[in-house]
Amino acid sequence: MNVLQISTADRGGGAEAVALSLHRALRARGHDAWLAVGYRRTSEEGVLEIGGAGSRRRRALTDPGVLIDAARGREDFRFPASRRVLELPPRPPELVHMHNLHGGYFDLRVLPRLAERAPLVATLHDAWLFTGHCAHPFDSDGWLRGCGNCPHLDTYPALLRDGTAFNLARKRSIYAGVELTVVTPSRWLMDMVERSVLAPAAVRRVVIPNGVDLGVFSPGDRAQARKELGVPGDVPLVVFSAQGGRENEFKDFPTLEGALGRLDAPVQAVALGDTVPGEEQVGQATVRAVGTVPPDDVAGWLRAADVYVHPSRADTFPSGVLEALACGTPVVASRVGGIPEQVRDETGVLVEPADPAALAAAIESLLGDRALRERMGAAGTADARERFSLERQIDAYVELYSSPAEH
Repeated sequence: MNVLQISTADRGGGAEAVALSLHRALRARGHDAWLAVGYRRTSEEGVLEIGGAGSRRRRALTDPGVLIDAARGREDFRFPASRRVLELPPRPPELVHMHNLHGGYFDLRVLPRLAERAPLVATLHDAWLFTGHCAHPFDSDGWLRGCGNCPHLDTYPALLRDGTAFNLARKRSIYAGVELTVVTPSRWLMDMVERSVLAPAAVRRVVIPNGVDLGVFSPGDRAQARKELGVPGDVPLVVFSAQGGRENEFKDFPTLEGALGRLDAPVQAVALGDTVPGEEQVGQATVRAVGTVPPDDVAGWLRAADVYVHPSRADTFPSGVLEALACGTPVVASRVGGIPEQVRDETGVLVEPADPAALAAAIESLLGDRALRERMGAAGTADARERFSLERQIDAYVELYSSPAEH
């Protein structure tokens, strides 16, 4: 099968990792697979850069409409190179699989033209396709009411002023007459799709949980992992992971800090993905930011950890939780988005978001009970093998590609 995927980049956060993993797997299975990206960051075979991406300020030098749209609060769709995305592979694709279309590289108005030339699959990693601008609407139900009076204009992708009603109406008009297979990694997000302006276009709707590479993320020798990372064997270790670390507005670093400051005993906390590596003291916790590290090192930190902590304000299906489960590390996470579909009672503890006292209590309950941690870790590993393997995810997509949509 000849498949063209479209993604913001070939390396970045969880959404980019899903697209790249699928791209690699399709090629390994002999498919004619291509990945068109707004920002090419690797030398991966089969990755094609769409071109024309970049800041509004730079592009406004050749297209003044870019700044006019910004001043009106309109989403940035002025990317003419995306109109030629089907011409990038050496052969016309039989199917187009789209991931995040935000990120400053793609003209959403191209969708009807793409739909005329190939079947379209859209994997949603967030809510952007059916909101007036934001990737996550948090507590706002504006996306159900046509938007306008947006309480979260500064949420990514941010707007200078409120053009959300126009933006959502434009998206509704783009989807009119378009037929899509819509995939979400969680039932939670699919429930939102089914109430949104995207619903009429979503003629086929499938939930496919994201998977992790169990060859990389698997249990290992905790003592050896700690030795390799320079972590003392007798110090409780808590690990937190987020692209951008404390700068990630969808994660909840303030609640994490508040929880760590309430712990009664010394603990080491490691933040993976933080943009500014360094160390600070929060109560009795030593918080160490180690920046972005490769998957093998992430797995090493998870094997060394006593608990993986994932406080979040909004999340669809975070890969960090899946990676921890696969490594046999019990999880403490916020009860938001699709996380309750990942973490079961026997594999971790869920707490209400923005509650540092509850988060601290959950962390302490696990740090103080080694037998419970071991039971949860073993259950998490078994659950990841059953539900969240990368192979299972790839199989589901290949089957989806091969089966015609039913009307």
